[in-house]
Amino acid sequence: MKWRAIFYFGAALLLVPGLLACGASGSETAVSQTTTTPEPTIPSTEQPTETATAAPSSTPVPTATATIAPTATEEPTMTPTPEPAFTELLAIEDAPDSLKDPYGIAVDSQDNLYILDAGNDRLLKLSSDGTLVQTWDTQGSGPGEFNSLGFGGIAIDANDNLFVVDNGNFRIQKFDSSSNFVTEWGSEGLRDGQFKRAIGIAIDAAGNVYIADDGRPEIQVFDNDGNFLRKFGSRGTDEGQFQHPTGIAVDAAGNVYVADYETKRVQKFDNAGNFLLAWGMAVNPNGTPEGIGIDADGRLYITDYDRGRVEIFTPDGEFITDWTGGDSGRFSRPVAVAFDSMGNVWVSNQAGNSVWKFAPPPLP
Repeated sequence: MKWRAIFYFGAALLLVPGLLACGASGSETAVSQTTTTPEPTIPSTEQPTETATAAPSSTPVPTATATIAPTATEEPTMTPTPEPAFTELLAIEDAPDSLKDPYGIAVDSQDNLYILDAGNDRLLKLSSDGTLVQTWDTQGSGPGEFNSLGFGGIAIDANDNLFVVDNGNFRIQKFDSSSNFVTEWGSEGLRDGQFKRAIGIAIDAAGNVYIADDGRPEIQVFDNDGNFLRKFGSRGTDEGQFQHPTGIAVDAAGNVYVADYETKRVQKFDNAGNFLLAWGMAVNPNGTPEGIGIDADGRLYITDYDRGRVEIFTPDGEFITDWTGGDSGRFSRPVAVAFDSMGNVWVSNQAGNSVWKFAPPPLP
């Protein structure tokens, strides 16, 4: 097992805007020179007029400067604050051999980390320090086997049951806290309980399982044993519709958040699937939301797949801050976020073939 413990310290940059002052002394000098002409009667009527006209022309200069200054002061509130110091604690690249396109990640109550190592078609279980505990790597369609994990997710419920999106077999597999196979459900198709290309998975406080499927842009909801309960959404770009749903998460109040890769937005629904609100990525409007994680305080961590960053929002879509990686490097196609019992943040770095662990700074 190869890992690195790295500490990172951030710095803040303070910009102090300058002040621009403009004078009109040149105009006054010109007036005093012209009033000495041989014919004072004519210039004395015209020159004061020119001076009165020139004086107001210089007056708007400080007025324009006063208008620009507040704008420059307000701009930083519309852009990210200096990148917060997320302290990198661990970087996992080999487990025990090289990761390849890691996608879904999850953490159980004992702080064990599960990695869906999609490029190697295997599922890994590691301890909190990165030590390999167990591997599922048998190819097939039997219990505990995987055909293709692709862009699949994983999730863990309050009882440490593990749910795995096995999208090559068009099914969800469930394992207990001892890693024993429990059940499976799903088949290929468009009927209730079937899948085309399941990707995201989340579990609410009652143990219900939510599946995002970009092959049939709906959210399907099942009970803990895989019985179909309901669905919501349809194909489109209107409120409550999806084009390419990927990441999904459920908060403590039962609100459901869905990232849409194609429409580049995150939508929030109540537990019954009623649309509440939507927003896009804050730092770059062309950013692509992919995975969603919710910390113990209800903050949303949303990965920007194309722009290589993680953005943090309130449950109402207000932007808090973002960060782009650690000392091991910048995020490269981050796809999933998970949290341990200490509040540490795990990020799956797909193109970087790694999973990183961070200690977060205090956040609002």
